[in-house]
Amino acid sequence: MPKPFQFDIQVESRRISLRSYAKINIGLHILGRREDGYHEIRTIFQTVNLYDRLEIALIRGQEIEFTSDDRGLDPRHNLVVRAILSLSRLKKLDKGYRVHLEKRIPVGAGLGGGSSNAAAAIHGIRRLLDLNLSHKELFEIGGSLGSDVPFFFVGGTALGVGRGAEVYPLEDQPEKYLLLVVPTYAISTVDAYARVTLPLTKKIKKSIIPVFCPGYLDSLDRWNFVGNDFEKVAFRDFPKLRGIKKNLLETGAFAAGLTGSGSALFGLFNSKRELLKARRAIESKQFRVIPTKTLSRKQYWNCLVESLQ
Repeated sequence: MPKPFQFDIQVESRRISLRSYAKINIGLHILGRREDGYHEIRTIFQTVNLYDRLEIALIRGQEIEFTSDDRGLDPRHNLVVRAILSLSRLKKLDKGYRVHLEKRIPVGAGLGGGSSNAAAAIHGIRRLLDLNLSHKELFEIGGSLGSDVPFFFVGGTALGVGRGAEVYPLEDQPEKYLLLVVPTYAISTVDAYARVTLPLTKKIKKSIIPVFCPGYLDSLDRWNFVGNDFEKVAFRDFPKLRGIKKNLLETGAFAAGLTGSGSALFGLFNSKRELLKARRAIESKQFRVIPTKTLSRKQYWNCLVESLQ
């Protein structure tokens, strides 16, 4: 039986393979609901060395031929296809693409997999067609696709403000060992925001960056975890998450917490030995445990494109 959304179209010679990296949030504070309905947040984004692989080839015609090893992805409606369509409309492109996505980043875990895939698709077509895209255009396209997407046009360590789509690069911190603990269940970001902000009625009418940024930056210098407002809801609904965070700290992590709206937690370690000790203590059939490292901005950009033909 033929696979869905596939066409018998001759492939051109140019193709690109990219790494689509995950991220964690080293702290996330929700300040209130904005007048546009979104939430005002402050967060520190950090790229990590866990990635999906995205392959894009130019094909004759104007179709988007999408496949993935993740059967849960709708081949016609997903962030990769939406990103390509948005870029095509902006630049009035009339190209066709064959796209394959290999998923390794857990879905619904707060690791930014879908947002990273969208940004990687834009990066890939930009390189394939040698497009001239300004930072303003990149951020506008990214922000229209999702609040986390613009971060992946920066990478490394960055400050996220507004609804998270306003991103400012920060000086990269020394590489750290990282343990990701991913439950078998996902947490809806929309539902998490609705539940965590029930008692919050304050409207944000002006920027309060000067009030919140110094504490974030000082904590980042010391690699102190400054907290995640989603933990209150996530730990109440899923008590085992609280126990995992406690175990990470007790087994050597100098910082640990929920990333994004969850459901994944992370622990930061100063040595591989400490990380492996924690991994042995936490491993369970109920969780996927992923050892990795933080990724600097330079490493992110150097490794983003695997091949271009």
